[in-house]
Amino acid sequence: MSRMFRIGSGTIAKQNDSDNTEDLIETVAADVLPIPVTHGIVQKTTGADAEALTLANGKADQILVINLTTDGGGDGTLTPVTATGWATIVFADAGDQAVLMYIDDIIGWIILGLSGKSGAPAHT
Repeated sequence: MSRMFRIGSGTIAKQNDSDNTEDLIETVAADVLPIPVTHGIVQKTTGADAEALTLANGKADQILVINLTTDGGGDGTLTPVTATGWATIVFADAGDQAVLMYIDDIIGWIILGLSGKSGAPAHT
């Protein structure tokens, strides 16, 4: 059974009923390209080479936070299946973060915020 946590008008789904908040966080290793939409927060590590990251469609009102926690030397360029207002986000430095919201299967993912230690991640 899932619990839903409200953030503004969106929600982050907790995947089970345990009181362990780590269920909200998914760690994604270097060279793993799909960004999971099953957790509210994704902590990503990039490898030494460029990574072509993918983002599947989510669920209506879903909020997803993606953090580049470890920069392995290569950039991770995120490309969603469906998005409005952007086509890619480049995670280049540790601390780069994107906060996204999935509206529906027509609008897709929108950017709520971009931030980083050296400035916001580049996006197109």
